[in-house]
Amino acid sequence: MKPRSINIFLLDGDPNGIRVAQIMMSTIQAIAFRRNKLGEVRKTFPEIERPGVYILIGEDESEQDRQLAYIGESEGVGARLSYHNSNELGRDAKGFWVDTVVLISKDENLTKSHARYVEACLIRSIGSNPRWSLPNAKRPSEDAGKLPLPDRAAMDEFVDQTKTLVGALGWDLFREMRGRATEAVPAVRDIPVAPSVHSPRFQFRGEGFAAELELGPSGEFMVMSGSKARLRTTTTIPRGTTTLRNTLIEKGVLRQDGNFLLFTSDYSFSSASAAAATVIGASANGRILWKMPDGRTYGDWEAGQGESLDRPDDTPPSGAVGFSQ
Repeated sequence: MKPRSINIFLLDGDPNGIRVAQIMMSTIQAIAFRRNKLGEVRKTFPEIERPGVYILIGEDESEQDRQLAYIGESEGVGARLSYHNSNELGRDAKGFWVDTVVLISKDENLTKSHARYVEACLIRSIGSNPRWSLPNAKRPSEDAGKLPLPDRAAMDEFVDQTKTLVGALGWDLFREMRGRATEAVPAVRDIPVAPSVHSPRFQFRGEGFAAELELGPSGEFMVMSGSKARLRTTTTIPRGTTTLRNTLIEKGVLRQDGNFLLFTSDYSFSSASAAAATVIGASANGRILWKMPDGRTYGDWEAGQGESLDRPDDTPPSGAVGFSQ
């Protein structure tokens, strides 16, 4: 991933209200708002009546800790959203819909074919994240939004920026959960490169499981590929953890290997305890169960991150970055 500067405009000063996000020097805009603000958005941003892509977001009531994202496109996004909003009981009803992200271009060069191509790419991208489900009844065909090569290159950049903007607005539906493929970025003169942050590796081992964990670049808790989770669960396992384990098995992130469940790829969790509970198949306090080779727990290590900031005489190793919470 490359460094990017993003501007987020708060229409009414409310960080949870109507927001417009844009990468500097780009023509792509992401407008985020609650469903009940649709009328106001259509009046304030007439550009959403042009071709574009939209995402309808809400909770999956049938699956705990799972969210839904419907991805669509239209020649006139505003009118299409109004149709969805009024269609409460129809076959295409979107009862789960709470939040909205509209993706448009500030210029008028975006066509319906472009929007179809972007829609298809985004739908394919979301499939790798087990925390999200797509209620789209139809999946895009391989030739959806077929474009000439120059247009395709431009729309691939649109897709890439869309993923960044949606993530910056608070939704991780496009975060890649299977593996951590590195992207080669050519060196650019006069642009500083952020120092790499080395995460210590934590272990959690016991009868029927053996797992390792690192902190991801955003502070997420990444259980490493090759880790082994306990096959059987106990009565203390949280309901949400049972759902997540089943989802990871369904998605192929966890695969039975003898008497274990094997992590076939790295997978990030929102907390150390969620990671530990998934590994052990029971309720777990990850802050004391994940340990470094020297015996320190994750909680011990985290507490020590703020200490070096309070001691000016301490000079951290080259490339190391401390943080406090």
